[in-house]
Amino acid sequence: MEFKHNLHFSAEDPSMKGFQEVVFSVSNIARTIDFFERVCGWITVSREKSDSNLKKLWHLPDEVEIEEALLQNAGDHEGFVRLVQFQNVEQRQIRSAAHIWDTGGIFDVNMRTHDMDELYPTLQAEGWNGFSDPLRYTFGMYDVSEVLMKGPDGIVIAFMQRYAPPLEGFDHMKKTSRVFNSSVIIRDMKYSYDFFVTKLGFEMFFQTPGLDRKTGHNVIGIPPNVNQDITVPIDIVRPDINNFGSIEYIKTNELNGKDCSDLAIPPNLGILMYRFPVRNAAAYAETLVERGVEINSNIRTVHVPPYGALQIFSVRSPDGVWIEFIEIVNNE
Repeated sequence: MEFKHNLHFSAEDPSMKGFQEVVFSVSNIARTIDFFERVCGWITVSREKSDSNLKKLWHLPDEVEIEEALLQNAGDHEGFVRLVQFQNVEQRQIRSAAHIWDTGGIFDVNMRTHDMDELYPTLQAEGWNGFSDPLRYTFGMYDVSEVLMKGPDGIVIAFMQRYAPPLEGFDHMKKTSRVFNSSVIIRDMKYSYDFFVTKLGFEMFFQTPGLDRKTGHNVIGIPPNVNQDITVPIDIVRPDINNFGSIEYIKTNELNGKDCSDLAIPPNLGILMYRFPVRNAAAYAETLVERGVEINSNIRTVHVPPYGALQIFSVRSPDGVWIEFIEIVNNE
């Protein structure tokens, strides 16, 4: 099957698109590949050692070795998962023993399923555990079932089934869909809005003040007897308002926990970073500097299989989320 991606830009495209990839740092790459292939119905596109320039981009010493694999839901051009496994370096879990009220790093990624009743016991049998059992609920016009599952390396995946209105654009998924959204738990809504919208130039897709929560069980695992007393404001932002690949930042106003921001860097374990395609990486980096954004990793050319050569630079959010912007140089 021909490999297709979303890194090329037409004249009509915006200057940036929803994330092409989410990168997972894992302790056992073969185990995670097996999970995505058997349980999620995905395919492995490539698997090989990383370019040495990637270590420079990620501020890692020369002796570190990195193996990586790119996984996709067949038929999708975006929303991929890239696995990386580090050797010859000490690692910690980014969000070790973390709850919904613990800030910093990337909390989860979101994938769709056609059949929650079949998928959930399968995930449990694979050793994944929920923050709650699947919960069916409505918000606005949507009737959905959702569950947050935590697996090896502290990775959390939110699986969602849509009952109404009919789901469009996901007809080709076998068991689960591409990654279409990802959540981060933040310390301050104003700081996050300023970073993502004012500075990065993302567009607001959805907002809620998170009021009027009901007593009882809930998807995110807040104790049922206090759920009604907790406000959970949420913003969802996208580089391209008409495309998937969004970031959902969440604050639990009355619940305070630990902060994991300092650990959200390579080579630590968990959901490591996002990669967003841009039309012109150098120009966008200059724009961000003019807007007061600190560049975390300066632009480097890195061979990233199976795309070929990419121009990449990175920034970090106020809560430590590592974000890379990528521009394709050629398509080897």
